[in-house]
Amino acid sequence: MSSARRPRFLPFIVTGAVIGFLVGALLASGGWFAEPEPSTLQGTYGPSAAVGYLGLIGAGLFALLAALVALAVDWWSRRS
Repeated sequence: MSSARRPRFLPFIVTGAVIGFLVGALLASGGWFAEPEPSTLQGTYGPSAAVGYLGLIGAGLFALLAALVALAVDWWSRRS
């Protein structure tokens, strides 16, 4: 009997991180989180900083989600 193939975790996580960065960058570049009238009392971030920050947050969240999916696939493959 051959055992079921187990998923490789690194490709799952890297793919999730890349997709998450793209989603975060699209959200930032779309301007959905921009303030209508920036306050002069507080510093504002430029568009490239917003893309970077939201891209990194998205990459981290999607990498975590992809790792959980890989764990679920691994668990399911062991069960079968």
